[in-house]
Amino acid sequence: MLEQLRQSLGHQLLYHIIVSVFIFAGLIALGWIVKRFLETAGRKIIARTQSTLDDVLLEIVLPRIKWLSIVAASYLAIDEIGKSISASELNAHRIIGYISATVSVLFIVAITFLAIQLLNASIKYFVEAQAKKTSSRVNDALIILINRLVNSLIVFIALIMVLGTFGFNVSSLLVFLGGGSVAIALAAQDTLSNMIAGFTIMIDRPFRVGDRIKLPSGELGDVYEIGLRSTKILDSDNNMIINPNAELLKTKITNYSYPENHMRVTVEVGVAYGTDLDRAKKIIVDLARQHPNLLKDPGPEAFTTALGDSAVTILLVGRTDDFRKRFRTETELREQIYRAFNKGNIEIPFPQRVVRVINAPS
Repeated sequence: MLEQLRQSLGHQLLYHIIVSVFIFAGLIALGWIVKRFLETAGRKIIARTQSTLDDVLLEIVLPRIKWLSIVAASYLAIDEIGKSISASELNAHRIIGYISATVSVLFIVAITFLAIQLLNASIKYFVEAQAKKTSSRVNDALIILINRLVNSLIVFIALIMVLGTFGFNVSSLLVFLGGGSVAIALAAQDTLSNMIAGFTIMIDRPFRVGDRIKLPSGELGDVYEIGLRSTKILDSDNNMIINPNAELLKTKITNYSYPENHMRVTVEVGVAYGTDLDRAKKIIVDLARQHPNLLKDPGPEAFTTALGDSAVTILLVGRTDDFRKRFRTETELREQIYRAFNKGNIEIPFPQRVVRVINAPS
Protein backbone atom coordinates (compact mmCIF):
# COMPACT_ATOMS: atom_id res chain seq x y z
CA MET A 1 0.00 0.00 0.00
CA LEU A 2 2.83 2.38 0.86
CA GLU A 3 4.57 1.53 -2.40
CA GLN A 4 1.42 2.34 -4.36
CA LEU A 5 1.14 5.66 -2.53
CA ARG A 6 4.78 6.42 -3.37
CA GLN A 7 4.24 5.71 -7.07
CA SER A 8 1.00 7.71 -7.25
CA LEU A 9 2.56 10.78 -5.67
CA GLY A 10 5.74 10.57 -7.63
CA HIS A 11 7.47 12.91 -5.19
CA GLN A 12 9.76 11.53 -2.52
CA LEU A 13 9.43 14.44 -0.03
CA LEU A 14 5.63 14.65 -0.29
CA TYR A 15 5.35 10.92 0.26
CA HIS A 16 7.44 11.00 3.49
CA ILE A 17 5.55 14.06 4.76
CA ILE A 18 2.23 12.25 4.35
CA VAL A 19 3.63 9.14 6.04
CA SER A 20 5.01 11.25 8.91
CA VAL A 21 1.60 12.88 9.37
CA PHE A 22 -0.01 9.44 9.61
CA ILE A 23 2.65 8.31 12.09
CA PHE A 24 2.20 11.44 14.22
CA ALA A 25 -1.60 11.19 14.23
CA GLY A 26 -1.48 7.43 14.88
CA LEU A 27 0.79 7.72 17.90
CA ILE A 28 -1.26 10.59 19.35
CA ALA A 29 -4.40 8.50 18.92
CA LEU A 30 -2.65 5.47 20.48
CA GLY A 31 -1.59 7.57 23.49
CA TRP A 32 -5.17 8.84 23.91
CA ILE A 33 -6.51 5.27 23.74
CA VAL A 34 -3.99 4.02 26.30
CA LYS A 35 -4.82 6.89 28.64
CA ARG A 36 -8.57 6.30 28.33
CA PHE A 37 -8.10 2.58 28.93
CA LEU A 38 -6.05 3.18 32.09
CA GLU A 39 -8.56 5.76 33.38
CA THR A 40 -11.49 3.36 32.97
CA ALA A 41 -10.66 -0.34 32.86
CA GLY A 42 -7.20 0.15 34.38
CA ARG A 43 -8.57 1.80 37.52
CA LYS A 44 -11.12 -0.99 37.97
CA ILE A 45 -8.43 -3.66 37.65
CA ILE A 46 -6.10 -1.86 40.06
CA ALA A 47 -8.92 -1.27 42.57
CA ARG A 48 -9.18 -5.05 43.07
CA THR A 49 -5.61 -5.35 44.34
CA GLN A 50 -4.73 -5.00 48.02
CA SER A 51 -1.61 -2.93 47.36
CA THR A 52 -1.81 0.86 47.10
CA LEU A 53 1.45 1.10 45.15
CA ASP A 54 -0.23 0.51 41.77
CA ASP A 55 -2.71 3.33 42.49
CA VAL A 56 0.15 5.73 43.24
CA LEU A 57 2.08 4.71 40.13
CA LEU A 58 -1.03 5.08 37.97
CA GLU A 59 -1.59 8.64 39.20
CA ILE A 60 2.01 9.46 38.27
CA VAL A 61 1.84 7.90 34.79
CA LEU A 62 -1.58 9.16 33.61
CA PRO A 63 -0.79 12.90 33.25
CA ARG A 64 2.42 12.12 31.34
CA ILE A 65 1.09 9.72 28.70
CA LYS A 66 -0.05 12.59 26.46
CA TRP A 67 3.32 14.34 26.52
CA LEU A 68 5.26 11.13 25.99
CA SER A 69 3.13 10.24 22.97
CA ILE A 70 3.59 13.76 21.51
CA VAL A 71 7.39 13.62 21.90
CA ALA A 72 7.63 10.08 20.54
CA ALA A 73 5.34 10.94 17.61
CA SER A 74 7.39 14.05 16.81
CA TYR A 75 10.66 12.06 16.82
CA LEU A 76 9.33 9.35 14.48
CA ALA A 77 7.69 11.92 12.16
CA ILE A 78 10.91 13.93 11.88
CA ASP A 79 12.87 10.73 11.30
CA GLU A 80 10.47 9.79 8.49
CA ILE A 81 10.90 13.21 6.83
CA GLY A 82 14.67 12.85 7.11
CA LYS A 83 14.53 9.72 4.93
CA SER A 84 13.52 11.89 1.96
CA ILE A 85 16.68 14.00 2.20
CA SER A 86 19.71 12.67 0.41
CA ALA A 87 23.18 12.70 1.93
CA SER A 88 24.31 15.32 -0.61
CA GLU A 89 21.95 17.93 0.86
CA LEU A 90 24.23 18.68 3.80
CA ASN A 91 22.43 21.73 5.24
CA ALA A 92 19.00 20.13 5.20
CA HIS A 93 20.41 16.88 6.52
CA ARG A 94 22.18 18.75 9.34
CA ILE A 95 19.05 20.70 10.30
CA ILE A 96 16.93 17.54 10.40
CA GLY A 97 19.63 15.88 12.51
CA TYR A 98 19.67 18.72 15.04
CA ILE A 99 15.88 18.75 15.28
CA SER A 100 15.78 14.98 15.69
CA ALA A 101 18.50 15.09 18.39
CA THR A 102 16.64 17.86 20.26
CA VAL A 103 13.41 15.87 20.26
CA SER A 104 15.39 12.80 21.43
CA VAL A 105 16.76 14.82 24.34
CA LEU A 106 13.23 15.95 25.27
CA PHE A 107 12.09 12.32 25.20
CA ILE A 108 15.03 11.22 27.38
CA VAL A 109 14.33 14.05 29.86
CA ALA A 110 10.63 13.12 30.03
CA ILE A 111 11.44 9.44 30.59
CA THR A 112 14.07 10.37 33.22
CA PHE A 113 11.65 12.47 35.28
CA LEU A 114 9.00 9.76 34.99
CA ALA A 115 11.45 7.05 36.11
CA ILE A 116 12.62 9.17 39.07
CA GLN A 117 9.06 9.75 40.29
CA LEU A 118 8.09 6.10 39.85
CA LEU A 119 11.17 4.82 41.69
CA ASN A 120 10.85 7.38 44.50
CA ALA A 121 7.23 6.40 45.06
CA SER A 122 8.14 2.69 44.99
CA ILE A 123 11.03 3.14 47.45
CA LYS A 124 8.85 5.10 49.87
CA TYR A 125 6.12 2.45 49.66
CA PHE A 126 8.46 -0.48 50.34
CA VAL A 127 10.27 1.28 53.21
CA GLU A 128 6.95 2.19 54.85
CA ALA A 129 5.67 -1.35 54.32
CA GLN A 130 8.79 -2.79 55.95
CA ALA A 131 8.48 -0.36 58.87
CA LYS A 132 4.83 -1.34 59.32
CA LYS A 133 5.70 -5.04 59.17
CA THR A 134 8.34 -4.66 61.88
CA SER A 135 6.20 -2.25 63.97
CA SER A 136 8.86 0.44 63.76
CA ARG A 137 8.92 4.06 62.70
CA VAL A 138 9.62 5.12 59.13
CA ASN A 139 13.24 6.11 58.66
CA ASP A 140 12.93 9.31 56.61
CA ALA A 141 16.69 9.69 56.37
CA LEU A 142 16.98 6.25 54.76
CA ILE A 143 14.31 7.14 52.18
CA ILE A 144 16.13 10.37 51.33
CA LEU A 145 19.48 8.58 51.01
CA ILE A 146 18.16 5.81 48.74
CA ASN A 147 16.26 8.36 46.62
CA ARG A 148 19.39 10.44 46.15
CA LEU A 149 21.48 7.43 45.12
CA VAL A 150 18.85 6.15 42.68
CA ASN A 151 18.16 9.61 41.26
CA SER A 152 21.87 10.25 40.73
CA LEU A 153 22.24 6.95 38.89
CA ILE A 154 19.24 7.66 36.64
CA VAL A 155 20.44 11.20 35.86
CA PHE A 156 23.93 9.86 35.06
CA ILE A 157 22.52 7.29 32.64
CA ALA A 158 20.31 9.95 31.04
CA LEU A 159 23.33 12.27 30.65
CA ILE A 160 25.31 9.51 28.92
CA MET A 161 22.38 8.91 26.54
CA VAL A 162 22.09 12.64 25.75
CA LEU A 163 25.80 12.93 25.01
CA GLY A 164 25.61 9.85 22.80
CA THR A 165 22.70 11.42 20.91
CA PHE A 166 24.85 14.42 19.98
CA GLY A 167 27.74 12.22 18.86
CA PHE A 168 30.11 12.53 21.83
CA ASN A 169 32.52 9.69 22.56
CA VAL A 170 30.89 8.22 25.66
CA SER A 171 33.50 5.49 26.20
CA SER A 172 36.35 7.97 26.72
CA LEU A 173 34.16 9.95 29.13
CA LEU A 174 33.47 6.80 31.15
CA VAL A 175 37.19 6.05 31.35
CA PHE A 176 37.86 9.61 32.52
CA LEU A 177 35.12 9.42 35.13
CA GLY A 178 36.43 6.07 36.35
CA GLY A 179 39.92 7.47 36.91
CA GLY A 180 38.54 10.61 38.47
CA SER A 181 36.34 8.65 40.85
CA VAL A 182 39.38 6.74 42.17
CA ALA A 183 41.22 10.01 42.85
CA ILE A 184 38.15 11.50 44.56
CA ALA A 185 37.69 8.36 46.66
CA LEU A 186 41.29 8.54 47.92
CA ALA A 187 41.04 12.27 48.67
CA ALA A 188 37.70 11.96 50.48
CA GLN A 189 38.34 8.67 52.25
CA ASP A 190 37.13 9.85 55.67
CA THR A 191 34.00 11.45 54.25
CA LEU A 192 33.16 8.32 52.25
CA SER A 193 33.72 6.08 55.29
CA ASN A 194 31.31 8.24 57.30
CA MET A 195 28.75 8.11 54.47
CA ILE A 196 29.02 4.32 54.21
CA ALA A 197 28.72 4.08 57.99
CA GLY A 198 25.64 6.33 57.88
CA PHE A 199 24.07 4.11 55.26
CA THR A 200 24.85 1.04 57.41
CA ILE A 201 23.28 2.70 60.47
CA MET A 202 20.13 3.46 58.47
CA ILE A 203 19.91 -0.14 57.26
CA ASP A 204 20.92 -1.96 60.47
CA ARG A 205 19.13 0.58 62.73
CA PRO A 206 21.01 0.15 66.04
CA PHE A 207 19.24 3.36 67.04
CA ARG A 208 16.56 5.58 65.52
CA VAL A 209 15.58 9.22 65.69
CA GLY A 210 14.10 9.86 69.16
CA ASP A 211 15.94 6.99 70.88
CA ARG A 212 17.86 7.69 74.08
CA ILE A 213 21.40 6.35 73.84
CA LYS A 214 24.55 6.40 75.93
CA LEU A 215 27.93 6.93 74.26
CA PRO A 216 31.16 5.23 75.40
CA SER A 217 32.30 8.63 76.72
CA GLY A 218 29.39 8.55 79.18
CA GLU A 219 27.31 11.22 77.42
CA LEU A 220 23.57 10.53 77.46
CA GLY A 221 21.09 12.05 75.01
CA ASP A 222 18.30 11.61 72.47
CA VAL A 223 19.07 10.96 68.79
CA TYR A 224 18.06 14.17 67.01
CA GLU A 225 19.06 13.44 63.41
CA ILE A 226 20.88 10.69 61.47
CA GLY A 227 22.68 12.27 58.54
CA LEU A 228 24.95 10.99 55.80
CA ARG A 229 28.15 12.13 57.51
CA SER A 230 27.25 12.46 61.19
CA THR A 231 24.61 11.76 63.82
CA LYS A 232 23.31 14.56 66.05
CA ILE A 233 22.45 13.80 69.69
CA LEU A 234 20.62 16.23 71.99
CA ASP A 235 21.68 15.89 75.64
CA SER A 236 19.75 16.86 78.79
CA ASP A 237 21.36 20.33 78.81
CA ASN A 238 19.90 20.96 75.34
CA ASN A 239 23.37 20.84 73.78
CA MET A 240 23.93 19.19 70.41
CA ILE A 241 26.53 16.42 70.31
CA ILE A 242 27.73 15.71 66.76
CA ASN A 243 29.42 12.35 66.20
CA PRO A 244 30.92 11.04 62.93
CA ASN A 245 29.03 7.96 61.79
CA ALA A 246 32.19 5.90 61.36
CA GLU A 247 33.04 6.29 65.07
CA LEU A 248 29.51 5.38 66.17
CA LEU A 249 29.61 2.24 64.04
CA LYS A 250 32.83 1.04 65.70
CA THR A 251 31.93 1.81 69.33
CA LYS A 252 29.66 0.20 71.91
CA ILE A 253 26.42 2.15 72.35
CA THR A 254 23.70 1.57 74.96
CA ASN A 255 20.20 2.12 73.57
CA TYR A 256 17.63 2.72 76.30
CA SER A 257 14.70 2.87 73.86
CA TYR A 258 15.18 -0.38 71.95
CA PRO A 259 13.39 -2.75 71.65
CA GLU A 260 10.91 -0.76 73.80
CA ASN A 261 10.82 2.46 75.81
CA HIS A 262 10.47 0.73 79.19
CA MET A 263 13.23 1.69 81.63
CA ARG A 264 14.17 0.54 85.07
CA VAL A 265 13.66 2.96 87.99
CA THR A 266 15.94 2.43 91.00
CA VAL A 267 16.02 4.18 94.39
CA GLU A 268 18.67 3.29 96.95
CA VAL A 269 18.16 4.12 100.62
CA GLY A 270 20.02 3.17 103.80
CA VAL A 271 18.40 2.34 107.17
CA ALA A 272 19.99 1.98 110.58
CA TYR A 273 21.02 -1.38 111.99
CA GLY A 274 18.23 -2.79 114.14
CA THR A 275 15.50 -1.52 111.77
CA ASP A 276 12.66 -3.92 110.91
CA LEU A 277 13.66 -4.56 107.27
CA ASP A 278 10.33 -6.15 106.32
CA ARG A 279 8.46 -3.09 107.54
CA ALA A 280 10.83 -0.70 105.75
CA LYS A 281 10.54 -2.69 102.50
CA LYS A 282 6.74 -2.72 102.76
CA ILE A 283 6.64 1.08 103.13
CA ILE A 284 8.89 1.53 100.09
CA VAL A 285 7.01 -0.95 97.89
CA ASP A 286 3.59 0.47 98.85
CA LEU A 287 4.73 3.96 97.86
CA ALA A 288 6.08 2.66 94.54
CA ARG A 289 2.86 0.81 93.74
CA GLN A 290 0.85 3.99 94.23
CA HIS A 291 3.07 6.03 91.92
CA PRO A 292 1.33 6.64 88.54
CA ASN A 293 4.53 6.41 86.48
CA LEU A 294 5.47 2.89 87.58
CA LEU A 295 4.11 -0.18 85.80
CA LYS A 296 1.93 -2.66 87.62
CA ASP A 297 3.38 -5.57 85.63
CA PRO A 298 6.15 -6.18 86.47
CA GLY A 299 5.47 -4.61 89.84
CA PRO A 300 8.07 -2.82 92.01
CA GLU A 301 10.21 -4.85 94.43
CA ALA A 302 12.63 -4.04 97.24
CA PHE A 303 15.91 -5.87 97.92
CA THR A 304 18.56 -5.76 100.62
CA THR A 305 21.72 -5.14 98.65
CA ALA A 306 24.45 -4.27 101.16
CA LEU A 307 25.44 -4.31 104.84
CA GLY A 308 27.50 -1.15 105.03
CA ASP A 309 29.61 0.44 107.69
CA SER A 310 26.77 2.58 108.97
CA ALA A 311 23.56 1.35 107.30
CA VAL A 312 21.71 -1.52 105.68
CA THR A 313 21.10 -0.64 102.01
CA ILE A 314 17.68 -1.29 100.49
CA LEU A 315 17.22 -1.01 96.71
CA LEU A 316 13.82 -0.30 95.19
CA VAL A 317 13.45 -1.59 91.59
CA GLY A 318 10.51 -0.72 89.33
CA ARG A 319 9.79 0.00 85.68
CA THR A 320 8.35 2.98 83.85
CA ASP A 321 6.90 2.98 80.34
CA ASP A 322 9.02 5.90 79.09
CA PHE A 323 12.65 6.73 79.73
CA ARG A 324 11.74 10.43 79.94
CA LYS A 325 9.85 9.76 83.22
CA ARG A 326 12.75 8.11 85.01
CA PHE A 327 14.46 11.11 86.63
CA ARG A 328 11.27 12.74 87.92
CA THR A 329 9.90 9.41 89.20
CA GLU A 330 13.08 8.61 91.15
CA THR A 331 13.12 12.11 92.65
CA GLU A 332 9.48 11.91 93.77
CA LEU A 333 9.98 8.44 95.28
CA ARG A 334 13.02 9.58 97.30
CA GLU A 335 11.01 12.48 98.76
CA GLN A 336 8.04 10.23 99.56
CA ILE A 337 10.28 7.60 101.22
CA TYR A 338 12.01 10.28 103.29
CA ARG A 339 8.70 11.63 104.59
CA ALA A 340 7.30 8.12 105.23
CA PHE A 341 10.42 7.06 107.17
CA ASN A 342 10.24 10.19 109.33
CA LYS A 343 6.59 9.48 110.03
CA GLY A 344 7.26 5.81 110.82
CA ASN A 345 10.33 6.54 113.00
CA ILE A 346 12.63 4.62 110.68
CA GLU A 347 16.12 6.04 110.99
CA ILE A 348 18.28 6.93 108.03
CA PRO A 349 21.63 6.99 109.86
CA PHE A 350 24.61 9.27 109.45
CA PRO A 351 28.00 7.70 108.77
CA GLN A 352 29.55 6.38 111.99
CA ARG A 353 33.13 5.55 112.88
CA VAL A 354 34.51 3.77 115.92
CA VAL A 355 37.89 5.19 117.01
CA ARG A 356 40.16 3.21 119.33
CA VAL A 357 42.94 5.04 121.15
CA ILE A 358 45.80 2.82 122.24
CA ASN A 359 48.13 4.39 124.76
CA ALA A 360 51.80 3.77 124.11
CA PRO A 361 53.75 2.22 127.04
CA SER A 362 55.49 4.76 129.32
